[in-house]
Amino acid sequence: MSNVLEFRAKCPDDKSLADCREALEPQVMKIVAEAVGRGYPAAEAAMVVADIADDYILMLSRELRH
Repeated sequence: MSNVLEFRAKCPDDKSLADCREALEPQVMKIVAEAVGRGYPAAEAAMVVADIADDYILMLSRELRH
């Protein structure tokens, strides 16, 4: 798990994270709403978005090791 800890150490401060969330949250909610409009349950759509984000974080952590 050291790769995750290395990534966390390089994250911006809390204010920057809050600003980023404020900027991105409407887009993520739009993605979930579009999935719901296509018949997927909201919880399932949100879980898929989280899973995609998790995969991306893991990819970034692998890049940090190289």
